[in-house]
Amino acid sequence: MGQRVVLIADAQGDDWGLMTPLLGALSDVGAMTELFTDCTAGLLSAVRGGTDLLVIDMDTPSFGGLDSLVKIGRIASRVPVLLLSTEDSNARRMWAVEVGVVGYVTKPVDGQALARFVAKVLRGY
Repeated sequence: MGQRVVLIADAQGDDWGLMTPLLGALSDVGAMTELFTDCTAGLLSAVRGGTDLLVIDMDTPSFGGLDSLVKIGRIASRVPVLLLSTEDSNARRMWAVEVGVVGYVTKPVDGQALARFVAKVLRGY
């Protein structure tokens, strides 16, 4: 049985070109990826257990602002979390470090490079 990755992203958004190579690379390493376009549903799925990595595109319309940030902080203590965002803010990066996410990646980013990073996280760094 492969590792389980929960991916929260906007399937209709401009960044879908980034997600396609990521999904392919996850499949190549045997990860079972569950895609959610609704942030709340994705977060709930991630905390139910069995999630090896949670990848969140913070630009997803259903992200939910501060409420979602608080939930991510709670989840990051139990599940590795990788955040993707167009916001290149030092304050957001510092918050990410404080809550313990494994990575905060600003977009645009090469999909294959992102996939390699995710594969490394799944291997345990």
